[in-house]
Amino acid sequence: MSVHLLQTATSVLLKDPTASLGDVARAAGVGRTTLHKRFPTRTALVRALASDALDLIDSVACHVDFDSDDALEDLITRLVTLGPRVEFLLRFPGLDRDEELAARIRGMDRPVLDLITRLQGTRLRRDLPAWWILNTLYAGLFNAWEAISDGRIAPLDAPRFVLTTVFEGVNSAGATDRT
Repeated sequence: MSVHLLQTATSVLLKDPTASLGDVARAAGVGRTTLHKRFPTRTALVRALASDALDLIDSVACHVDFDSDDALEDLITRLVTLGPRVEFLLRFPGLDRDEELAARIRGMDRPVLDLITRLQGTRLRRDLPAWWILNTLYAGLFNAWEAISDGRIAPLDAPRFVLTTVFEGVNSAGATDRT
């Protein structure tokens, strides 16, 4: 499966979740028959895109030392670079209804939740549930990908924005003078 086809299909379906296989084929510059040979149904394409996104996350996560003190920073910095192909997991409706995909997502969340739990009381607040912090982290990544796509922030600045929000929040008490 070509990276171009995956990227194009992801882009098309993020812009229009109701897009047909024909719409995807046109955008990718391939024949509809060619696309149908690889993905006989729209559901098969969506599942392949979600699996590809999970594979990308796995490939990043295997390089993160979850026992280190800077594991969260390393993970976020690596995930920001994956952009829309992973954003698909957060934005595309109904993926949680596919039990195999849902199980992979839960499995992927486990080491991050364990890391968050370990950091609670030292670098992260103990009074918030770990799942809340995880979802806040994912929301920050989503916002970063959207802001990068819209040209509002540079990709190299995005991890700092996400991590500052998670570690310090958005209140003025967390701000430091950087001048």
